[in-house]
This record gives sequence, C-alpha cells and structure tokens, in this order.
Amino acid sequence: MSRHFFPGGNTPTGFFSYFGNIAFHGERTIYLKGASGCGKSTFMRKAAAACEARGFAVEFFHCSNDPNSLDGICVPGAGFSIVDATAPHVQDPPLPVAHDELFNMAMFIAPPAIEKHKDELARLALQKKHCYEMAYGYLAAAWAVYQNNSRVYGRFLDRAKLNAAALEGLALFDGVKPTGKAGRDRRLFAGALTPDGFVSRLDSLTDQDTVYVLRGEPGMGMDVFLEQLRQAANLRGLCCECLCCPLDPSRLEHLIVPALGLGFFTQSRLWPAEFPTRAHVTDLAGFLHEGVEEYREEIAYNNAMFDELAGRAVRTLAAQRAIHDRVEEIYIAGMDFDGLNRACDGMIERLMARV
Repeated sequence: MSRHFFPGGNTPTGFFSYFGNIAFHGERTIYLKGASGCGKSTFMRKAAAACEARGFAVEFFHCSNDPNSLDGICVPGAGFSIVDATAPHVQDPPLPVAHDELFNMAMFIAPPAIEKHKDELARLALQKKHCYEMAYGYLAAAWAVYQNNSRVYGRFLDRAKLNAAALEGLALFDGVKPTGKAGRDRRLFAGALTPDGFVSRLDSLTDQDTVYVLRGEPGMGMDVFLEQLRQAANLRGLCCECLCCPLDPSRLEHLIVPALGLGFFTQSRLWPAEFPTRAHVTDLAGFLHEGVEEYREEIAYNNAMFDELAGRAVRTLAAQRAIHDRVEEIYIAGMDFDGLNRACDGMIERLMARV
C-alpha cells in the first residue's frame, strides 16, 4: 500500500522543512535541481510507477503549496529516494557520486526562451514573496487565537485522568524487550495547510495492526500522551514515525511504532480524520472539569476567528499558486522535454538495475 506524507509545511513562522527525513533508512538519494515546470514531479511519478510495477511499496511526499505535486518519493525496498532539492527546501548530496546523485534538470532549458522573460520573472518572484509573507502573517494571527482555546482546555484538564490513560497506553510496551539499539524518530507531517485548505493524507497511514485514537483539541493533553509513548518506544530501541502538527511542528499529532504495528492518532476539529472501526477511541473531552462549560461562548468565538484568519491564509496561498502557475508556463515553453525524458528514462533504468 502506498503511503503519503508532507515533508514540509506552511506554519505561523514560515515554511518548515523535515525534508531530511525522507531518506530515513539511508537510502541512496537523487537530488533534483531545476526551475518550476521542468518536470521534477512527473519524473518522480514515473520512477514510482516503475517501482510499483515491480511490487515495491512507495512513499509519496506531497508539496504543501500544491498537494497534487510531489516533493519526493522513497522506495525503502529498492533502497533509493528522490527529492526536490530546490527552494524553499534546498538540499545538496552529502556524498556525491559515492552514495548520492545530483540530477540537474535545468540543463534541458533553452536559455534564450527564458531570458526574454527576465523582467516578468523578477516581478512574479516579488509577488510570490509578498503572498507568502501575507499568508504567514494571517496564519500567525489564526494560531494565536487558537492557542486561547488551548489555554482554556489546559486549565480545566483533569491530569490525573490523563495520566491514568497514559499508563494504560504505556502498558502496551510491557514485555517488549530492548533491541540493544538506539531508537530513532522520523519526523514528518500527515497533513498541511495548502492553497486547497487543510489537506490530510492520514488515511494512507492508519493500516496498523492496532489503532488507538485520541479524540480532543489542543490543550487536552494529546501531545503529552503521545510524547510519553514515544519515549517508551525509544527506550526500548524502537524507531517511531512522529507525525507533527502542521501549525506547530514541535508538537506530536500522531505516532506510529512500525516494529509493533502500533498506531496512535489524534482526531480534532481541525483534522476530522476517519479511522478503522476496530480502532480503540479515547475521548479526552471527558477528562475536562465541568467549569469549562462557562467558556463555551469564548471557545466558539475563537474557533470562528481562527477559521476566518486561516481561510484568509489559504486564499493568499491560492493567489501565490496562480503566480507560480505563470512561472511554470514560462519555463515549460523553454524545455527540451524529449531530451529530458530520455535522461529520466535512463535514470530510472539505472535505479531499477540496482534492485
């Protein structure tokens, strides 16, 4: 089954990158360079299709500024990954040739076809920069309002009940023998704020043997619960997939322990995901003291303000994408796609010859 992630996201403090975690198991990585519209996403899809035809499971990493485009793929079973290494997530091969490879797709752009658009491209770049700055400003305001609700919920949280629930979760690790290795964390996002709104690909990640769902809102202790489970797994030498909050990358939103087939997921107003019917559900709203009812009007107001400001951020990101589309048009017109396709096919053949 294909798995889908976001390696980066639009946050209240700007673009945040976890691109370094795409090749988590040390896969040989192809770093793609080139302008918008030069075929990076198309190449990755062709490589992914070739792998799937051979029976390999593929991890797809989507772009937070265009969820239909790819920023990377990873094929653990075939031992390689491919990443878009251009701004705003610039990367370079740490071990060129020896382990990794640079594929400069800009080599197939005809300079004369692009140079005549120099002034327009400079103007479009400034317009995109302005859109991003505005979007991040709206998002920062939205998140600040949302945090007010987090403070309310935190004030009325019965931490004794939260601790009791956490102990039940930690009991899942009883009897798990230490591996003798250091547990590592792979941090990524299962969703992102995009020009299409809040987009989640969590549905591709919930096929664990055992699924637990924490239903609640920020401030109800879901992140504290997950952090304790993460530490328990790491202490036993188990690696975790830590899926972080797209608006606060420091906060855990979901946790997967692949070696045990365990998945712990949160369900909230912002991310109303669906889960298998076999999932064990804990509603953390039941851990709140009755006094929280006095703040229902304030909570509703904060939710409405968040929706308005986040919606403005989404519309501004959509305006940026329209500008980006024009940039792509310019570069597409100057591409030698015949030459590029031959080079891409050759690259895929070399990758497949290694497996």
